Amino acid sequence: MEMTVATERRSGKKGGRRAIIIFAVTLVGLTFFSNTLLNMSLPQVRWVQPQQGLLSHEVRGSGVVEAAETHSLYTETAWPVDQAMVEAGDRVKKGDELVTFQTRDAENLLKDQEARYRQKQLSLEALQDRYPEAARIEDEEAKRSLSREIESAKLDLQIQMRQIDDLRRQLNEFAVLKSPVDGVITKLDAVKGAPIAGGIAAVTVADLSKGLTFKASIEADMAGYIQAGDHTEVFFPALENARIQAEIIEVRDVPSAPAGADAAENREELKEVTLSLQDERLQGGERGEFAISKKSSSPAALLPAGAVREDENGSYVLVLQEKKGTLGTEYYLQKAYVEAGDADEESVAIASGVTLLDKVVVSSNKPVADGDRVLQMNG
Repeated sequence: MEMTVATERRSGKKGGRRAIIIFAVTLVGLTFFSNTLLNMSLPQVRWVQPQQGLLSHEVRGSGVVEAAETHSLYTETAWPVDQAMVEAGDRVKKGDELVTFQTRDAENLLKDQEARYRQKQLSLEALQDRYPEAARIEDEEAKRSLSREIESAKLDLQIQMRQIDDLRRQLNEFAVLKSPVDGVITKLDAVKGAPIAGGIAAVTVADLSKGLTFKASIEADMAGYIQAGDHTEVFFPALENARIQAEIIEVRDVPSAPAGADAAENREELKEVTLSLQDERLQGGERGEFAISKKSSSPAALLPAGAVREDENGSYVLVLQEKKGTLGTEYYLQKAYVEAGDADEESVAIASGVTLLDKVVVSSNKPVADGDRVLQMNG
């Protein structure tokens, strides 16, 4: 009987221990299962550590080829165009006739002016012939009157001669416009039968012996990365995708733009870059584009541009922090304000706020914020 009771007691103790073990295992299993479910719901983040490096700035611009020196030929007359001997794009030699004008009316006017001059000469001679007689009879009043008339006639002759000289000069200079240099016609504003509008050049000639320039517009905030003396290539799609060597000779403010507030804003946002280049295929007017890649002068701690965020207090990043837990390491995010410096299209230079050992979040599969528990995708 006593043996039976002892056996039952031992069996009861074994059953209790078994129940405790089963409960503990079940509790641990449930804990792991719930933790697994929690982990499945946590945001997953990818991080990088800041890297020492150099920023790379790519300056791009597009523009048009122009002659380094051009000659605009004007006329000060209103004579109709007789014939335009050239068209835009034509190559010309020094002395070639470019535009001729109808001068028959001007030539007839010159003949009339010369005839009037001769008439005034005859009138003056008649007055001079009368003066000796007035002097002989000692008629002082007549002498004074004749002297005034003679002086007036001489002044009339001077005026008439200036008009004649001016007409002769105009016929000599503007009857035919000739090319002052070997070059290319870049613009022609001469229409047969019509006069040239005031202030408009009849024809413009590019002096190819002085070389060519390529003028392009770039964003103003990129102008600080280039300077005179930098070399690059200009790409010309119209010349079978030719790439022509060029050198920057000037970076300056955009000189002009259409009037208005928007124009002033555009001038502030853009800079004009002038490059020198030379190639026998270029005549002027060709459109092209260039790109220059420049490294920053000193290394800095770099982060991908997407890692830097903004709030009302400034720039910050989210740093991955570790915390040891009963079931392993847990990861949380901590906001760290940083001093962001220069940047290129891909990276931002960080002056302070993080170290090279910090793990900075660059992407996540869900929105994340300061204090969030997360999973790391690249850990």
